[in-house]
Amino acid sequence: MAPPESGPLDQRLARFIPQELIEDGIRSRGHAFLLMRFILVAAVLTIVFAPYFILYLKLPYTGPMTLLYGMSLVLTPVILQRTRSVRIAANWTLSCSLAVLLVQCWTLGGVSSLSYPWLSCIPMSAMLLRGVRGGAVWTLVAVTGVVVVGVADAMGLLPAGPTLSAVARGATTITVASLTVGLSGLAWLAESRAEALLQDLQRQKLVFQERSVRDWLTGLANRSLLTECLIQGWERARRHGPRGAVFFIDLNDFKLINDQHGHAAGDQVLREVALRLQDTVRSSDLVGRIGGDEFALIIEGVESQNDVAVLAEKISHAIEEPIAGGGVTMHVGASIGVAFFPDRECHFGDRTTLPRIPAGASTVRGEVDHESVRRLLEKADAAMYTAKRKALRYWIHEHVADETLRGTIARVSEPPPAA
Repeated sequence: MAPPESGPLDQRLARFIPQELIEDGIRSRGHAFLLMRFILVAAVLTIVFAPYFILYLKLPYTGPMTLLYGMSLVLTPVILQRTRSVRIAANWTLSCSLAVLLVQCWTLGGVSSLSYPWLSCIPMSAMLLRGVRGGAVWTLVAVTGVVVVGVADAMGLLPAGPTLSAVARGATTITVASLTVGLSGLAWLAESRAEALLQDLQRQKLVFQERSVRDWLTGLANRSLLTECLIQGWERARRHGPRGAVFFIDLNDFKLINDQHGHAAGDQVLREVALRLQDTVRSSDLVGRIGGDEFALIIEGVESQNDVAVLAEKISHAIEEPIAGGGVTMHVGASIGVAFFPDRECHFGDRTTLPRIPAGASTVRGEVDHESVRRLLEKADAAMYTAKRKALRYWIHEHVADETLRGTIARVSEPPPAA
């Protein structure tokens, strides 16, 4: 199936292009369709001009050469399907085209043959089919072929064609060589501009992708990225262990800062807290902002509950450090709720009300879904509100993992009150 922006011609040509190339990036897809258009144009020109060369001009070797060239064009879609490579298929087509033109020049009179000027089309075609780098190589090959044919003709090594003076032969060689370089230069300019535009589009795409998963104010992961990373971390912990923990952090007295010092000061506090969180955790841990003054952490490789308690204390102390800005010193605290994963109470895929996964079906990611993550975040959120209600720094929600106790209310571990 051709891309939706394609016209009727591309819809037909898409039948000869592997699906993965159609779904590939803009550059690979574009080269694939250009190659098919090139084959179509070459086939039409061959069919139209072959009778003129064979029947009217009665040029020797034209019939076999036309047949061989037609076969090479037919083989190009086959090569494209087998190799899944536009580069290989384009090189095959360009090689056959150049070989046919050089053989005809060699056998039909050198620079005076009708095929000689057509050599100038090879570099331009190569630039379009192979890009700047591949086109530069083919330009060098084509110019070399033009010069070799011209020199061989001047030395009398080729069969005699229409009578031309030495000056005319030299002028023809120089003209065709210049035309070859000129056309390749124009194609190079067009292709370079196209590649520059595509690179710019790619950079913009990466920027938009980054913005779609990053919080605009702090640069931290947003809720969408946190959810996806939590799904992946849950799967890793479920399969390989050890377990992980999700921290839900809510700032205390943040509204007071906004009311007293303004939203600019509040934004500065959020950015500073984000930096402190990143400095406190490991580089492999993920820090995100869920919204407002709420943050979340995903910690993998948790060996014990004590590790989580120690980290929660470090985070609390880091956040409680004074924040200077705008000529004032601001103070905030944090209430932290922690929940562990994997958590069978939250694992939506384990519920008996859901249909069983068929035997042999892929479970790389399907058993842990967004609903499971939502329930886990609700547990961490509930633990955070418990800490806030009890005026504690943190509250750890620990699920009982014993199968005999499954379905009971999860026990909650309460740390000692903050000093």
